[in-house]
Amino acid sequence: MRFSDFIGYDKHGEIKELPTTLQKDKLGTTGVSLAALGFNAPAWVAASSMSLLYAINGTGSPLAILVAYIFPMLVLALSLVYLTRKAPSAGGIFAFATKFLHPKIGTVLGWAYVVMCATVTPMTAVIGAEYIQALVPALQGVLQAKIIGTILVIVFLGVCLRGIEMTARAAGTFLVFEVAVVVGLGILGISRPHVNVSFHDLYSVTGAGGWAALASGVLFGLWMLANFDSAINLIEEAKVPVRTVQRSLIIVLTSAFVIYSVAAIGWQMAVPVERLAKIVENGNGGPIAAVAQTYLPNWLSWIAVFVVITSSCAGLQISLTSGSRAAYRMSRDRHLPPVLHRTNKHKAPWVAMMLVSAYAIVLVWLKPLAELQWYYDVVTITLVLSYLTALTAFIVVQFRERRLGTAFTSSILPALSIIVLADIGYTAGANPSSPSDLYNAWYMGALVIVTGLMWVWYGSRKRKIDKVPVEAPELEFQED
Repeated sequence: MRFSDFIGYDKHGEIKELPTTLQKDKLGTTGVSLAALGFNAPAWVAASSMSLLYAINGTGSPLAILVAYIFPMLVLALSLVYLTRKAPSAGGIFAFATKFLHPKIGTVLGWAYVVMCATVTPMTAVIGAEYIQALVPALQGVLQAKIIGTILVIVFLGVCLRGIEMTARAAGTFLVFEVAVVVGLGILGISRPHVNVSFHDLYSVTGAGGWAALASGVLFGLWMLANFDSAINLIEEAKVPVRTVQRSLIIVLTSAFVIYSVAAIGWQMAVPVERLAKIVENGNGGPIAAVAQTYLPNWLSWIAVFVVITSSCAGLQISLTSGSRAAYRMSRDRHLPPVLHRTNKHKAPWVAMMLVSAYAIVLVWLKPLAELQWYYDVVTITLVLSYLTALTAFIVVQFRERRLGTAFTSSILPALSIIVLADIGYTAGANPSSPSDLYNAWYMGALVIVTGLMWVWYGSRKRKIDKVPVEAPELEFQED
């Protein structure tokens, strides 16, 4: 059996379209990939995370990114490629859990994914507001930050309501700026180095500080490479949907790996890694600014701040898009209220978008920049729950559809990935960056699960009233 057949790759594009009331046949592989990579927000992740990775692994930071890419993220990506063929749906995690685990599990964990996306929306708005204030000092102030964050949410709600093509086009435009700067500065460091760094140190365990430090760096690298799976939420609007999304999953993950690898290598060739490791991101672009000062003239000093703004805007609109698509599909399949799958003339799920935006605006006012750790806790624990669900669904379907020996062999790496991701979930609650945040991630995860169970109760009660069976195992799509 060919590997492409083993992972369920739709090589010949056998699935031409999916039943949906969203805009069919609008995005190709490039559009889906750019949108999903926008969710990753490379410039913001690089500005906020690269210094921390340097502090953990020093010169060997590129090795941590490489290991994280190969295991467990590539394992997760290939599992999602397989699941996408078996259960193609904008619901993503919801669809996989519903079909291969249990409909009620699908409701709870599909809801967790919606919450994750919806929480990224205000988080990126808060970050974008911080950097806009840094770029325009006259806008400084806590109240002003809340107003700016609110305006960002409203503006990109307007963009998203115009349909998926407009959304993907805007995300792609933002992405060009941030990738050009992040990768461009890395290439400048490699081609015109100011610091001598050997290739051996870049990719040696010794250079990474030893096995224990490398393990910590890999866990951190997972965060940097996450959110490539948002490509799945666009499947119902994609051309040759299954094949397009399967390609995009690998392209987005690999693109993020290349972007951060080039940056991790080149930046430390421009500025000593010891100096980069001590930089604290405070709205000035972090390590991006430090490297930019080395190669760019003073009149371009604003570029480090600007690309984080564009990165935040891309992440905001794609998180809003992904969350609303997941909620739309859950609603279509009667796991959330039917009002959530209403679409406008551009065939965008406007009610779901409005509710996610309202949630985002409330959080912008209740959880400003000083509460950024709260966003990290919610996003981390819900993302871990989502990825654990996908890997578990993959293992279950292996044992359902393959011979025992083959199923066991193909499940080893996903099972090990589950252990790694579970450790991240444990660490998020047991070892937070601040003692005052002890167990907060777990509390947030528990709250999300409880609210998910309330949706299970809602669905059960509604079906009793309507006398309609739950739609799950076959994931049948119904038209309005």
